[in-house]
Amino acid sequence: MLTTPMASSTKVQENRASFLQQKSAARQTQPHNQDLVRLLDAIVWSADTATLQVTYVSERAQLILGYPLSQWRQPDFQETHLHPEDRLKVLACYRDASRDGENHRLDYRMTAADGREVWFHGCVHAINVGARKELIGVMVDITDRKAAEACLIEMTGRLIRAQEEERSRIARELHDDFNQRLALLAIGLQRLGHTLESESGVAAQVSDLYHMTQEIASDVHRLSHRLHPAKLQHLGLVPAIKGLCRELSELYGAQITFVHRNVPNPISQESALCLFRVAQEALSNTIKHSGVKNGTLELFADGGVLHLCVSDSGAGFDAQAVSLKGRLGLTSMQERVRAAGGTISVESRPSTGTRISVHLAA
Repeated sequence: MLTTPMASSTKVQENRASFLQQKSAARQTQPHNQDLVRLLDAIVWSADTATLQVTYVSERAQLILGYPLSQWRQPDFQETHLHPEDRLKVLACYRDASRDGENHRLDYRMTAADGREVWFHGCVHAINVGARKELIGVMVDITDRKAAEACLIEMTGRLIRAQEEERSRIARELHDDFNQRLALLAIGLQRLGHTLESESGVAAQVSDLYHMTQEIASDVHRLSHRLHPAKLQHLGLVPAIKGLCRELSELYGAQITFVHRNVPNPISQESALCLFRVAQEALSNTIKHSGVKNGTLELFADGGVLHLCVSDSGAGFDAQAVSLKGRLGLTSMQERVRAAGGTISVESRPSTGTRISVHLAA
């Protein structure tokens, strides 16, 4: 079908009208978007992916960090004002976002104009703007949240130290008082048994009481050792964990394999106690809940970091469900490691066993 000149002219006019409407809508939308950005309690910015020079930054940046907006557009502004400990990871994040075009998130610090350290949770991704690419970033101030987390970690550490001091006090009392008195009682019962040898019935009862007293004394001694591992303080981490594995193996008929290499000596008291307590709790869980009587404990150092791994091939569990329920054993391990400045991961699924890994500065 042929198109008449009049129909063609009408089509052009319609297209032109549609274009003008879209352009008008875009002009109306732009101030609206700017108002939305202005209302956000966050810094919004864009930068060239090649040079990382800022091309746009919202007004909130001056309110939070104190620098005039014009300074943000200077070359290397962000790199210069990033915290030295966070600079490399932030720049690496920007490079990754520029390359793959996906959203990248991280927490990092910048130095404010008055010298304060300000924590941000950042989200950044790359978009195409004509023939070039730009990074678009959103920075949310999380300084208060980080301060609360630091306060919580400090409080947790103080509670753990107080708990250890109380354990040590109770252990000393059990060892120096109750255990000594039980020993004297056992000696007295043994002497009484010798005196009553002629009366076989009474002597047998005394002998039974004597053996029962010895068993109680042994249990008190073990309890004292669990409350405060003196071997850890006097001999170091490796002998203490080796003794723990041997004790649990003898007590429960378990088979625990202990592998260690490159473990420095000495280790800071806080790190050693943290790793020992995690090993104690993890091995106890293996024996009581895994359904198997064997496990492996690995302890090694690499680059100034200590790594402790406890694994078994038992029943396993849903790690996320257990974490949500706040099981005391798992929570205590996590809080203890976090208070010591380390990281802990729990890998487990039903019927696939469990692996607990701790990474902590030596």
